[in-house]
Amino acid sequence: MSNNRYPLSQIILDDVLGRNKVALCLLLAIIATGFATVWYTYQTRLLIAEQGKLQDENEKLQYQYLNLRLEEHTWSKRTRIEAVAERFGLQAIKKEQEVILVEQK
Repeated sequence: MSNNRYPLSQIILDDVLGRNKVALCLLLAIIATGFATVWYTYQTRLLIAEQGKLQDENEKLQYQYLNLRLEEHTWSKRTRIEAVAERFGLQAIKKEQEVILVEQK
């Protein structure tokens, strides 16, 4: 059998392009929307991954901020200052030891 007798590929091409233009347009639209769906899904997943990284970084920064606030509070406590002063041999001034200087004009 010879393929020259019935040019099947040409018959199918003529049928699709000539008579079924609406079906061809719908097929192309389906393929285009499929690609668009895959692309948007991929972009959405990238954004969700980036959002997760940013949330992790935000949590780390909040934790670091809390630690810094606690450290600042610890270093600024009066008892801590008094303990360091005692270690260096410093004492609070008593009322009898105070000397008030008055500037005369």
